[in-house]
Amino acid sequence: MNKTNRIISAIALLLLPIAMRLAWTNVFPFTYQPNVTTPNFEQATVPEPPTASAPLAAVESRLSSGQVVLVDYAHSNQFYVNEIEPFTRALTSRGATTEIYMGEDSLEHHLKYASAYVIISPLRLFSQQEIRSIERFVADGGRLLVFTDPTRGIAFFEFSFPDIDSANLLLSSTGIAFSGDYLYNLTENEGNFRNVKFSEFGEHPLTEDLGMVVLYGTHAVSAGNGTALLKASAKTVSSLTDQGGSLAGMALSADGNVLASGDFTFMTTPFFTVADNALLVERMAEFSLGSQRQPSLANFPYIFKGDVTLVPLGTTQLTSDMLYRISAMQSVFKLGNINLSIGAERSKTNNLLIGTYEEDEAILAILKKYEIEIGDSREFVTMPGIGKIGLLGTGAMLFEAGPNGNTLILLADTSENLDTLLAMFYQGDLFGCVIQGNMGICSLGSGGSFADGEYDDYYYGDYYEEDYIEEEPTPEATPSG
Repeated sequence: MNKTNRIISAIALLLLPIAMRLAWTNVFPFTYQPNVTTPNFEQATVPEPPTASAPLAAVESRLSSGQVVLVDYAHSNQFYVNEIEPFTRALTSRGATTEIYMGEDSLEHHLKYASAYVIISPLRLFSQQEIRSIERFVADGGRLLVFTDPTRGIAFFEFSFPDIDSANLLLSSTGIAFSGDYLYNLTENEGNFRNVKFSEFGEHPLTEDLGMVVLYGTHAVSAGNGTALLKASAKTVSSLTDQGGSLAGMALSADGNVLASGDFTFMTTPFFTVADNALLVERMAEFSLGSQRQPSLANFPYIFKGDVTLVPLGTTQLTSDMLYRISAMQSVFKLGNINLSIGAERSKTNNLLIGTYEEDEAILAILKKYEIEIGDSREFVTMPGIGKIGLLGTGAMLFEAGPNGNTLILLADTSENLDTLLAMFYQGDLFGCVIQGNMGICSLGSGGSFADGEYDDYYYGDYYEEDYIEEEPTPEATPSG
């Protein structure tokens, strides 16, 4: 067979099955053809999602200008910031600022001025230091909101990395825990068995006026000693056991400061418009801005809730170095939407008073009020609860919270060390200070303040330290002869 015949044979073999199918269809028209019934699209109805039980306009908006809500984005969080726009918009409408934490510096630093910390679907574990900082934040009255989602973990071959591992480690001290499941309801749902309706609520302002909330894929949340806010119906079951009973999709801690939800899709577009989801989002914004943090030196330097007036006491003169420190402090305060200005008189709200230990009427009144004694030789200062400390190279921080505002007093032994104390303030670092309650004594260490003379200089304000200076031993004389 020549080359031409082989090509013709190949083409024939290719076309033969097609020809046989056509012949079979035309010769035997009685061959079975499946009777497929198509839907009557004209008469088909699509179930409408449940609508809100009350107009959203009825929600009262409590203005809380100046508050900051910190949103975590430093722990491999499985969401995009624009997804939670309905929630951030609710915060902005109340005068709050949303700040995204990228992990660029210390979490503790940002928590000092935040009203709430929002964590959504974190995959990377929180460090022990971060957990301690968050626990102190909550104990101080800060609000913590933690959201997980069974659809947002990462699967890699046969391994899965759910967000509940990181969330449960963080929440271990609160008694709240997420289950490694999802809730579903085969009979009463919002178009899909994993879109679970909740119509039974725990009593709390967060659930006020709610008629129905829909979560779109949620872990079960155990409230521990807290409150189950969204309680599942008897027909809603867990994917782990296919059993129901005492299941919840959202919970609140016993102290009322930690909110945990097994889903966050309900506050994204378009799902936040279903049922009373939008109302719940508004309630969460109110919750975020409802913290009752008690101002204290622990939150140094973010200890004011409004504009601050800096007043030099006695004969204290501002120097160029001090002006530089004050300028930096203004930048720090702006993070909390607070303005810092210099004045000759104290304001009726927030004041930052600075000065030295001198024979001035205003300063002597402060020392008497705080029971601080300066020795006649001016060698020691005695502070209640701390005792007698050398006056040279030390400074004092005194904080007082009042009904109309707060006052912080910074005192030092010299004008130069007062400048150092101001530097510590805006840097937000109390290294070198002993803090007891709302009173602190700080080692400023400048100008030969160490009596033993072993250190040439140690200056905290700019964070440098000269090497330890040790004199060379004097060689003994060699006997002659």
